[in-house]
Amino acid sequence: MKKTNVTISFDEEKLTALRLYMEQKDLQLEDELTKAMEGFYGKHVPSNVREFIEMRSGEPADPAPRARRPRPEKKEQAPADTGESP
Repeated sequence: MKKTNVTISFDEEKLTALRLYMEQKDLQLEDELTKAMEGFYGKHVPSNVREFIEMRSGEPADPAPRARRPRPEKKEQAPADTGESP
């Protein structure tokens, strides 16, 4: 797939500090930003669109994990109130 560059504005001192502390952990800012962008893509782009893009680019399509919805709990019905007192 063809790559493109994304440019953002960020405070210079914060960026310097971020790079310094990430280097201490053997992390690269660019790698972490790429992971974050992949996460945004997976979160916001519908799975059928992602599959189409992967198919067009020739990449193997990873089956998207489907979110499981909890089954609705069955509610037991209380005996109907007939208006009579016991």
